[in-house]
Amino acid sequence: MAILNETLDWKQIVTANPKVALAFRGVPTKVLLAQNEMLARLITTECRRLGISGNELFLSPWWTEWGATFALIARFKSVSPRDVVRGKFAVTQEFSRELDSLAQVIIDQPVYAWRGPARHQDDKVSGVTHMGGGTQFYLPNLASDTQGLSSRVAHLHSFTSVDWLTQ
Repeated sequence: MAILNETLDWKQIVTANPKVALAFRGVPTKVLLAQNEMLARLITTECRRLGISGNELFLSPWWTEWGATFALIARFKSVSPRDVVRGKFAVTQEFSRELDSLAQVIIDQPVYAWRGPARHQDDKVSGVTHMGGGTQFYLPNLASDTQGLSSRVAHLHSFTSVDWLTQ
């Protein structure tokens, strides 16, 4: 069985979606993520009552390395985890409005992803520029269904409130 994204190259990705290249400082490196690698995402949970649309889990290709993300958050103890993630990974409010939930997935079999530093992003909602610089992964094709609720190569290990990080 082929490894996920094995035959995909960066040029194909950028040709299909040129905006992906704008999320990195320079050209990211194609890396093989090993089985049992833990990845993280801070996302916005959908709240229809308040009119807040949420982020997809497995449909989104944007991830960070679990341990490095926690080390980064711990390094900036006087700053909220949301602000650390917004600043270092350049997550605009347009992309993820609330950043209220933390998802952890575990890779079940090796997969290829693109790794590199996040490029700065202008946040039109808040009027600030997020500097970026944090290491992020672009991992396409992770979802195995059209709703993005499951994956053949990874599973959801933990899902909790981002406020858990500050307790």
